[in-house]
Amino acid sequence: MRTETSVPKARLVLQDAMYVRDKLELETGHIEWRLNWVLAVVLLRVVGHVLDKVDGANNVATRTAARDFYQSWKSGEKNAIFRDFIERERNTILKEYSSDVTEGPVPVMAYLQSHDGFDVVRQFLIEENLYRPMGSGAYEGEDGRTLLDEAIAWWAQQLDAIDETLK
Repeated sequence: MRTETSVPKARLVLQDAMYVRDKLELETGHIEWRLNWVLAVVLLRVVGHVLDKVDGANNVATRTAARDFYQSWKSGEKNAIFRDFIERERNTILKEYSSDVTEGPVPVMAYLQSHDGFDVVRQFLIEENLYRPMGSGAYEGEDGRTLLDEAIAWWAQQLDAIDETLK
């Protein structure tokens, strides 16, 4: 974490999101995993709110930069993680208390080579915490933790860019 920043509270929220994200790697308890997922996603959206409402309240230039950046986040492929994951997943959680990330064992179909003229198909369940794919949306099939990593990296880049703008 940077020592000099114009967005200290937003960076603190991002740091907390990183901490919760790390807990998801080893968590196998169903309820604990779900609660940590909810917390990680909500914290990722909170970064932007704290950027505007807290860090922006302490510095007019920060608030102006944050609002300008927010407008740019509404479009462009490089900002898709914000729109199609951070905002979408947070809204689904807060408004419906549901999520696009899968929570149970993940069925995997394995198609084996033909044997005596017949295709052999086997279904396996991944019951461990190895793969938590998104079940729908723009990132369907992607492991949710990978998306959290991408979202954390995206926020770090945005906060760095805001700091650079305000130098």
